[in-house]
Amino acid sequence: MSARSPLRVAVTGHRFFDEAAAAYISDRVGEVLDAAGAEERPVRVVTSLAEGADQLVAQVAIRRGIPVEVIVPAAGYAESLAAEQDRRQYRELVAQADTVRTLEHPAPSPAAYLDAGLAMLAGADRLIAVWDGGPARGVGGSAEIVARARELGLDLQVIWPPGYDRPR
Repeated sequence: MSARSPLRVAVTGHRFFDEAAAAYISDRVGEVLDAAGAEERPVRVVTSLAEGADQLVAQVAIRRGIPVEVIVPAAGYAESLAAEQDRRQYRELVAQADTVRTLEHPAPSPAAYLDAGLAMLAGADRLIAVWDGGPARGVGGSAEIVARARELGLDLQVIWPPGYDRPR
């Protein structure tokens, strides 16, 4: 393994999209990660493993042998995921993660999600945003994390299927 510091790729993105959109996103994420790997620095993906984009990017990274660092927003976070399938996938991805760090929030909350997003950006070199370009629907949403990444001057890779309207 290279002695060079890893290229840290943070992840933010929407939670809900259909299978066709997921396939498009997965392909584009793979291309971004492959290009990052060609930079002759080890790549590391940093995510909170929210349902949707976060879990999808982590799966693509793991399939490529890229280490995944998980920043858990709060105690009880897994139980806050709405669908059993997402909770199961979360547990499977955590088990495959290279490192897992839980923030000191006692329960999931908008403040915990924002702190997790900011923790992902700390030390990141790049942000993959699976984002439709729309405004945030809450504190710590994709739009807010993208804005912070821009303020920090991070390399930003926005991925979204052309013409696809996000489910409301």
